[in-house]
Order: sequence, then structure tokens, then C-alpha cells
Amino acid sequence: MSNQQQPYDSSMKGLFKEDFASILPHILEEAQYISSLDIEILRAPMRVDRVCLIRYKGRIHILHLEFQAGPDDDMAHRLHVYHANIWRDHKLPVITIVIYLFECSLPESPLIETDADGEVLRFRFHVLALWLLDARKYVQKHAISMYPLLPTMEYADASMLLQAIEEMVQYYQDNETKLGFRLLWFKTFLERTTTVSLEDKNKVEERLDTLDQLLEQSSFVLKQRERGKEEGGLQMAQQILIDLVNIRYPTLAELAQNRAEHTKEPDALREVINLIVAAPDENIARFILSTPSAA
Repeated sequence: MSNQQQPYDSSMKGLFKEDFASILPHILEEAQYISSLDIEILRAPMRVDRVCLIRYKGRIHILHLEFQAGPDDDMAHRLHVYHANIWRDHKLPVITIVIYLFECSLPESPLIETDADGEVLRFRFHVLALWLLDARKYVQKHAISMYPLLPTMEYADASMLLQAIEEMVQYYQDNETKLGFRLLWFKTFLERTTTVSLEDKNKVEERLDTLDQLLEQSSFVLKQRERGKEEGGLQMAQQILIDLVNIRYPTLAELAQNRAEHTKEPDALREVINLIVAAPDENIARFILSTPSAA
């Protein structure tokens, strides 16, 4: 995965892990979430972004999602490989959706293979381009779970995005941890998007700056540490480190991913998280991520 794709991929995975049941009807009408199959499906050479069991139009299906920040000339063929493997293993109909975050060229569906005698294969998949979605629709519905994605959508201006931020602050007022992560994802997409004018971006970023204590102060990190202890320790600490570095120092995303994967002690990762929060600049953060912990 490229450094340019990684911060957005991680943010999308985090968002869809947290709020997938409420997001699902917005990306596939009539669909109901049943359970995740990610752990079962992640085996070499499979590296899918999200795979879930759903009920769709009265039937059980498997939903496969891929997240893309930019163009990929091989996307349609890659989706077909994933589809074939999932179908082989589970013997259930597979719905494939690739979600593109930022404006770029899109793959065409269906993918068709032909030989000298005619058509051999026809693989249909769905493409969801976020910049073609109307942000006003989700704000009018107060679809809070979709709010972190609003900066990527059409008609997203400063007034609307500021309203969305205040609604998230109110909605998650009793859970600073949940609010903190959603503001991280919101800010990550805002920095890259081309659907919001520079002037409007600056206005929204000023408001986000006033909420930085939710992202950086020790109270936020302590909550992450407690949550990590409650929910399995190592895996949660790994994700916290990756998300934190993605938003503060995106150029160090690959280094953070490597550090998280190769550190097996939760206490060691929590120490790194605290040091990253306190790091004054990228050079110090790079040093922290490159230096083995004593824990």
C-alpha cells in the first residue's frame, strides 16, 4: 500500500469498523448488517478491506468493500480475484463495492472476459464515488455516522461542515474517545478533498484547531489506554498508534504501521503513543517510531 493511500485506508477501516451497521443502509439500500467476516477472510494472498455478512432483499449475502484514495488501473481484476475467493469459501452471493474517496478515474463495470468463441466471464461490481454524493442529504437526515465523510462530498461548504462538527460534539458529548476519532477522520478527509474550497477549509480547520485537546491532550490518550485494556490491549493499542500517526504525521504512516505490527506488548505501544502525542515535530516522531521500546 502506498504512503498516499495508507492514511485514508486506515481512516475508512476505522470508521466502518465503528459505525458500519448505521452506515450500511446509506451505501446499499435495503441491506442489514449481520456480522463481520474480516478475520476469517484475511489470509494470504487476500488483503481485503472489509467483508461482512448481510441480509439484502430478504436473502443472506456477503458484502465486500474496498476503499480507494486514488486511481488503480488493475482494480477491476483485483476485485474479481477477491470475489472468486470469497464465493469459493462461503458459497454465498457476493456483493462487491469499491468506494472512491477523492476525484479520479474510475473502473468500469462489468469486467468482461472474451475468447475467440465469445464471452467467457462477466463480473459486475459497484463503484461509489463520494465526490458525487450530495452532502446536504446526510445533514438533512442528521446521519451522524456519515459525517466524517462529508468533506469528500459535493455541496460541502464551511457552514454545513461546521454544523456537522457541532452535531458530532453534541452527539458524542459523553464519549470523548468516540468524538476524538471521528474528528480525526473528518480532518484527514478535509485536508485532501477537492470538493471544499480553500477558504472554507480554512474556516473549518480553525474550528477543528479549537478541538485539538480532544485529539492530543493526555486525557484523550488516557481514555484510549483504558479502552485498550478493556477491549483486548494489543490490537486496540496498535490501531490507536496507526490512527494517531496518520493524522499528525501522515508521511510516517508506513513506519507507524511497521512499528505497530512488530510490537507485541501493549504497554510498549502505549508508551509510544504517549511519546508521539508529546512529540514537537516530525523528526522527533520519526525517532520515536524507529527506536525500540524498553517495555
